Parts: sequence; structure tokens; C-alpha cells
Amino acid sequence: MTAPDPGAAPGTETWTYGGIRADKHGKRWHAWLDAAGDEHWFSRTGGQMAVGSHYTVQVSRHDGTLTLHGTPGYAGTRAGQDTRRALWTEHTVAQTRIETLRAERNAARQSALDEAVAPLLELAAPLRTGAQRDALAAYVLRKLHYTWSTR
Repeated sequence: MTAPDPGAAPGTETWTYGGIRADKHGKRWHAWLDAAGDEHWFSRTGGQMAVGSHYTVQVSRHDGTLTLHGTPGYAGTRAGQDTRRALWTEHTVAQTRIETLRAERNAARQSALDEAVAPLLELAAPLRTGAQRDALAAYVLRKLHYTWSTR
């Protein structure tokens, strides 16, 4: 397939939606296979796409870069069964990786100290006056100080 002249209008092609992919940092990308079978990643594609299905896309090529224009439209066909299975496998692996990294980031934000202090925060929440809050803070500090001084 020859590349259009620089500045040419986007051309219409039929591509296969490959599903979600994850880069090394866990960023989510949408994978597309062009007619030659080359995979291209885009951050957005503008809608819900079915993995392994064919879509009509508006694409322009210039100096080795691809630009996807508008929202791809369903072409009414799908890739062969082997291709669809392979795409679904890659899609599922990427989604699992993204969710695992998200869960790991969430776990890192929740420290053991935060978990230990959570019941104390629940006790402090209904306190309304400065005197009540000061009394609770003084009590906690006395307990900590006592623990440190007896060791």
C-alpha cells in the first residue's frame, strides 16, 4: 500500500480492532491491525469496539506517522477465528495487567499506619469542640509517650 502525498485528505481503509494493550508503564492503548497486518496503537478510538471485528477507518499517513480521524464505523464483518482468538488473548492479558497495576497502586496508597489509625479517626469524627479534640489528642500523645518511655 503506498502512502498518500503529504497534505492529502484522509483515506478510507478497513482495519481490525485488536482490543486493549498495555505499555510497559501500564498505560491503556487501543490496538488496530491494518490491511497489511501491522498493529498500531491509539490512545482513543471514539467508541465501543468489538475485538476481532472489521471497521472502516479514516486514516492519513505522513512522514511515517498515522493519524486516525473520526470514529471508526463497523464494517459488518470480522476476522478469522484464529486471528480473533489471538487478539482476545492479547486483549485479556493487557486488561489483566492494567487492573493488576491499578490494584498495586491502590494498595501502595493504603499503608499499615493508615489502617491502624482508621478506628481512631472514627472516634474523632463526632467530636465538635476544640476542647474535645484537644483531650483526645492529649490522650493519644500520653499513650504514645508512655509506650516510648517504658522501653
